[in-house]
Amino acid sequence: MSPDADLADRVRDAAQREARRHDGLVVAAVAGGRTAVHGAGRGAAAAPDGSTLFQVGSVTKVFTTLALAAAVTRGELSLDTPVDDLLPALPTPAPRPPITLAQLASHSSGLPRLPPGVLLRGLRQRSDPYRGLGPEDLLAAYARARPSARPGRRVTYSNFGVALLGAALARHAGTSWEQLVADEVTGPLGLRDTVPAVRPDQQDRRAAGHSRRGRPVPDWDLAAVAPAGGLWSSADDVLAFVRAHLVPQEGPLSGALRLVQEPQARANRWLQVCSGWMLTPLRGSDHPVWWHNGGTGGFASFVGFQPDLGTGVVVLSSTARSVDRAGMSLLTELVNTAEAG
Repeated sequence: MSPDADLADRVRDAAQREARRHDGLVVAAVAGGRTAVHGAGRGAAAAPDGSTLFQVGSVTKVFTTLALAAAVTRGELSLDTPVDDLLPALPTPAPRPPITLAQLASHSSGLPRLPPGVLLRGLRQRSDPYRGLGPEDLLAAYARARPSARPGRRVTYSNFGVALLGAALARHAGTSWEQLVADEVTGPLGLRDTVPAVRPDQQDRRAAGHSRRGRPVPDWDLAAVAPAGGLWSSADDVLAFVRAHLVPQEGPLSGALRLVQEPQARANRWLQVCSGWMLTPLRGSDHPVWWHNGGTGGFASFVGFQPDLGTGVVVLSSTARSVDRAGMSLLTELVNTAEAG
């Protein structure tokens, strides 16, 4: 069996094993310079493919943090820049130590998972919990937020922190977060299908989201929290994004792609956080993997890679069921195979 056929079989098998739990999903992988993509699912008349668009949820964070790294490598900002330096003056801010851009990107700012007040808002509008949250709401929440720990002391996963990072970067660049990501990340990398809102010409390729129980649900509008979870993308595009991380010495954003892979904070013995990416060891392997997952009301996603071995995996689903196990299992299989070869 040829290496290309072997990879295609592994990807197909991974998709078929997971398909019964999802209305539609796509599994994609790269190994040794070869790629494979397979779509499957239980509900769609036609299985999705590499060009189908899914809401990728928190995988958005690694696009926002790459925009930060691009500004840092150009010398425009530092990872140690206090976020308050990039934001408008806050009304009666709560007393707290300075929070840096690196701490926002690595979830070590001490800020809570959600902006204060958003939990109650979400309980009132469960089908779209962030809808209507404007930039002024985000800044007002930051003004009254009190970190649970001194910034830099421990890792606390925070959508709030990355949303604030996106707002600060956009203000520094004099543009919107949506345009910032296009200018700094998706444009230079040629990711035309990675967008904050599905364009008219993409509508016929857009997956419809489903709840964990398989019921159709409306798309989430992440509003001011979009830098932490608002992008749509395809498996083809996200796999191209992964491949850029595997060979960061080539092409655009080379320095930024290396920077986002550097650990910035340690959560525990098994988990470090880079600028956006999580970094964990693999059982039975000498090589750690970089990864991130995501989820919204109707979608789930997983992205992971091992740069030294040239391997990466993408799993996108149109059902709000975790695909982490499927993604990490396939990535582990590819890493072990590469080590053995």
